[in-house]
Amino acid sequence: MRTGADYTAALDDGRSVYVDGELVANVAEHPAFAGVVQTMAAVYDASCLPGSPLVDPETGRLAIFTVPRTREQHERRKATLEEWSRLTHGFIGRGPDHVSGLLAGFSSRPELFDTDTHQLGKSVLAYHDKAAAEGLWVTNSIVPPQQNPNDPTSRVRPVVLVEENDLGIVVDGAQMLGTGAAVADAIFVTSIRPLAPEETARALSFVVPIGTPGLRLLCRRPYATAGEVFDYPLSNRYDETDAMVVFDRVLVPWESVFAAGSVQVVNSQFFGTAAHQIGNLQSIVRLTAKLRFLTGVASLVAKANGRDTDMAIKGQLAEISMIQTVCEALTESAHAFAEPDEHGVLRPAGKYLYAALGMQTEVYPRAVKLLGELAGGGVIQVPSSVRDFEDPVAAEGMDVVMGSDHLPVRERVKLFKLAWDLVGSEFAGRHVQYERFYSGNAAVVRAQAHRFYPFAETEALVGDFLGTYGL
Repeated sequence: MRTGADYTAALDDGRSVYVDGELVANVAEHPAFAGVVQTMAAVYDASCLPGSPLVDPETGRLAIFTVPRTREQHERRKATLEEWSRLTHGFIGRGPDHVSGLLAGFSSRPELFDTDTHQLGKSVLAYHDKAAAEGLWVTNSIVPPQQNPNDPTSRVRPVVLVEENDLGIVVDGAQMLGTGAAVADAIFVTSIRPLAPEETARALSFVVPIGTPGLRLLCRRPYATAGEVFDYPLSNRYDETDAMVVFDRVLVPWESVFAAGSVQVVNSQFFGTAAHQIGNLQSIVRLTAKLRFLTGVASLVAKANGRDTDMAIKGQLAEISMIQTVCEALTESAHAFAEPDEHGVLRPAGKYLYAALGMQTEVYPRAVKLLGELAGGGVIQVPSSVRDFEDPVAAEGMDVVMGSDHLPVRERVKLFKLAWDLVGSEFAGRHVQYERFYSGNAAVVRAQAHRFYPFAETEALVGDFLGTYGL
C-alpha cells in the first residue's frame, strides 16, 4: 500500500510547475503546495492503518478504484468515499477519489474504446489496473481554454493530435483548469464538451504523468501563501492549486491512450459507460461533507455571538442545515437505489445523482452567503495575524474589543479566522466559483436530470386522475 512518504517522493520527478514566474524546484517543499501535499500524504498514511475503510480487503488496493459489480463492493466504495471526504472535509475536489471513479467506469466497458483504427480497450484496462496497483493520484483537465471566436488574432490552441507513431501519439496545445495537477501523479485529458464530427484532431482521451517532457503547468496565484495556518487554516491545508496545462509536442505512449481521433469514442466515453455516474458519486459525497463542515462553523459562530437562541438566527441555521440534509438525502438515495446496468455495474441512481449535481451550483453559494450573514462583521473584526498576540499592547486592545472568560480572545479569533476562510478569503471565493461549475455545463447536467426523472410515471398519475371525471 502506498504511504504518504511514497506519494511525497513521487512528486520529485522533474515536473515543470511554474509559480510567480519561477520554475518550482521541489513541489513538496514549496510554500504554495507543502500544505496540501501534507494533507494528502496523511490520507495515504491513513490507508495503511489496519482495517482502513479506504482499502478493499479483497484486493488490498484503494477501494476508490473498485468497479462495483456486487452490493458489497458498492457499499464499500461509498464508505471509502465518505472516509476520504471526512479526512479532507470535502475541500479537495479533484483528489485521487474522483478520476479513479472515471477510470473504473471506463474499464467496465473497455470495448467502447475499440474502433476500426485503434483497439484501445486494452489500454483502458491496463491503465486502470496500474493506477489502482500504485494508488496513483490522477487528476483531470477536460475543458479547453476560453477564447474569443470573433478575434482573428487569437493564438489560443486547444490540445490537438498532431502525430501518431509506433510509440504513441504526439499532442500539442493547452487545456484549462488542471485542478491539483501540480501535486498529482498524472493528468487525464479529454473533452467533456461534445465534439462535432469534423473535430477529429481534438478527439483525444489519454493520461500522462505530470513529469512528462514538454508538459508545463502554469499555476494561478496560490492561496496557501496568504498567511500562517492560524490565519488561513483552510487555505494552508486544502488549496489544490489550479493550473493552465500546456503541451509542447508531448509524446503520450499507446498504453495510456484511450482515444485518438475518434469523435464517437470521446463523445460516448462518459455516458456510454458507467464513468459519469460512478465518478460523480464522489462529487455529491464530497459536497455533503463540505456542507456538514460549513454547518458546524455556522453553529459555532452563532453561539460565539450569543445568538443561538434568537429565532431569526435559528431560522438561518436551519436553512443551512436543510441544504446539507437535502444533499445528504439525495446522496443516500443515489446510492441506495443503484441498479446494475447491462454490463453488471452498479450505477448510482441517476434520478437522485443528477438532482444533487444540478443543485450543486446553487446550494453551496447559498450556504456560504448565509454563513457570511451570520458572521457579520466578526470575520473582519479580527487582528491582522496570529503574531498580534505576541505584542502586549495589541493583546490588551483585543481584550477590550472581544475579551471574555466564556470564549477567550484567541479562541474567538481562531473561529472567526476559519469562518473568513470560508466566506471571504481568496480560497473562499475560489470554492464558491468552483462549485458553480464543478459538475460541468449546467445544461448538460439538467439534461441528465431530465433523462433520469420518471416523467411517464407522474404523467400516468395525472392521466388516471383525469379519467375519474368528465364534462
